[in-house]
Amino acid sequence: MDSIKNREMLLIRTALDELNRGLRLGTLTVLVGILPGLAWSSSGTEGAAFLDIPVGAGPAAMGAAYTALATNAYAPTWNPAGLGRLTGTEVSAQYLSYLQSMNYEYLSGVFPLNIQGSETHRGIGFSMQYLGSGDINRTDINPDGTPVNNGNPIGTFSSHYASYNMSYGQTLSEKLAVGVTGKLINASIDDVSANAYAADFGALYKAGDKVQLGASLVNVGTQLKFISEGDSLPMAFKAGAAYQPNSACLMSAEAEIEKNGLASFHTGTEWRPIEMVSLRVGYRTDTLNGLSPLAGFSTGLGLHVWGQEFAYAWTPYSDLGDTQYFSLLIHFGATEARRNLIQYQTIKTHRTVQGGPAEASEPEYQQLMQLLTSDDSHMAETPKAAGSVER
Repeated sequence: MDSIKNREMLLIRTALDELNRGLRLGTLTVLVGILPGLAWSSSGTEGAAFLDIPVGAGPAAMGAAYTALATNAYAPTWNPAGLGRLTGTEVSAQYLSYLQSMNYEYLSGVFPLNIQGSETHRGIGFSMQYLGSGDINRTDINPDGTPVNNGNPIGTFSSHYASYNMSYGQTLSEKLAVGVTGKLINASIDDVSANAYAADFGALYKAGDKVQLGASLVNVGTQLKFISEGDSLPMAFKAGAAYQPNSACLMSAEAEIEKNGLASFHTGTEWRPIEMVSLRVGYRTDTLNGLSPLAGFSTGLGLHVWGQEFAYAWTPYSDLGDTQYFSLLIHFGATEARRNLIQYQTIKTHRTVQGGPAEASEPEYQQLMQLLTSDDSHMAETPKAAGSVER
């Protein structure tokens, strides 16, 4: 019994090492039942590397530089502090055709919890990430180490990784918001499964009408254990900034430092030549390990209709193949209020400083009403609030 259990552990560890290493490098070849001489120790590896795959076609197209921009339905995954900046209920869904037979799905919903009369803005969010392998050829070894059936497949099996997340965020002031996400992470290879628990912590700071800063500490939690052995989660710290010089251009950049000491840089740009179309391009350095410089490139577009977005992203992995993102971002609420939110906050601050709270109250309210009830022709001329950092 001990020899059988040890052999099963070896097969599981080998499969996990290959799957996690493959996710890091962009390859997805899972080898189960290879000769013991080809196996290696899992010490120093990280489990649940699928958590590093970008969520959303828009963020992916911008080089995964989204920590300072996540004030929408992607906030539970990118930066839960963005839930304190919601302007309405939002839902997002993603389908990613990953390399070989892998598929990556994402679903989220976020809801504002603002209390009438309170200056604190709150929001909650729910999200799910799921990476499935499809069918993988099964091989096995005999107790003496020789391959069963001469190494030919003896059937198929499947594997998956999933993360089920609940998030909360709120503002601490007009400029600062914070948030937290709790995660239940589940993995399965054939009929063996493992669970882990983790948390993300995030902050957003509005440095001005055109600049927003963001930071997050992600995947702080327990090991992902199969039977008796486990791997640490891919914990990392991210810090970034977003800058919108005008209503048609948005730029973002961020740095990431992983627990193992590896550092990477991400940057992206969005150009909106007309109200209905966003063109995006980005570059990241953490996908270049052993690959050509093209593996860090990404591009895509967004189509905006009635305040909703359908987005597409293309990310090449050199000789390994390409990945194709498709995602929907649906917003329930007034698009005018969302566009003018930062402009309103600037007016509020300016009035309060000059006249004090009592004096500013009525003029402030009147100007807010003017902003939110601007006629259609004015909104057509200024589709975004001047200087707003919008995602």
